[in-house]
Amino acid sequence: MPASDFWSRHVFVLFSSDALYRGVHGEMVARLRKEGFPPVAARPLHADPELIDDLYADLIAGQWQTWRYRLVDAVLALGPAMALICRYEGDEDNAHDALARRKGYQHPERAEPGTLRRDFGAVNSIVGLMHSSDGPVESEREAAVFGLSAADAAAGPEAAAAEIDYLCEITTPHAPERRDFDQVLASLRTRVVASLWEDLPGTVQQDVRTRFPERSALGRVGAGNDLASLLAGHATDALLALLRCDFEPEAAGGMRMSVADKALRTTGVVLDDWERVVLESSLHFPPLRASRQVTP
Repeated sequence: MPASDFWSRHVFVLFSSDALYRGVHGEMVARLRKEGFPPVAARPLHADPELIDDLYADLIAGQWQTWRYRLVDAVLALGPAMALICRYEGDEDNAHDALARRKGYQHPERAEPGTLRRDFGAVNSIVGLMHSSDGPVESEREAAVFGLSAADAAAGPEAAAAEIDYLCEITTPHAPERRDFDQVLASLRTRVVASLWEDLPGTVQQDVRTRFPERSALGRVGAGNDLASLLAGHATDALLALLRCDFEPEAAGGMRMSVADKALRTTGVVLDDWERVVLESSLHFPPLRASRQVTP
């Protein structure tokens, strides 16, 4: 099959490191099959900065700023990614457009329910689970960046499925990360409150318990302002500013991760890798927040 014909019916897909870190890539493969895009080749790899520079060369040259490099590099540092070639079995004219629609908008809070990014909990456009190529030329080029070509596509679909499922299994962490944005924010605030608890007056402790009977409530929209109000006079101004911060782009002018780290050091709280990636990237790109979604 000529290369041009192959790439008109095959799409390059990259599951980024956050997908594997969260252990959802196996389910995403199953979903791609269901949607008519069965993977026919896969390669797990550590996507180092040089590979990503090659993948996003046009964007880097024309649009990207240095802070975006740092965010992408932080996501890659979470662990391996997985490159795939997916065969399109549907009847729409453009395979790449069809997959783009199923993938969902790059900002997950604007992605439609039923799309991959929305259903599998992409955090924001940096911590976004996956990339897919825009067209045949891009698929061929981007697959080559990650060491894949048309020659890697398995002839037998059953053999390909068995191999790819096994690769997904062995690249799934023993304890996959399950926290979404709100849960990460709740975890941060919970530990800060715990560090202050012993020195809080009993009335303040009772007020905090009453307002936030479950720790998950500390990650909801508006919870930071309420918590800071309850703790006013019992925490430093820097710590109260941290608690108020919702780590969304609107807060970026008044909060930086270096400032957050300085405030946290006074409490002994240290962000883990996932918390840092989620919170820092969301200062620049709007996160999908479960507490903001309206249930019909």
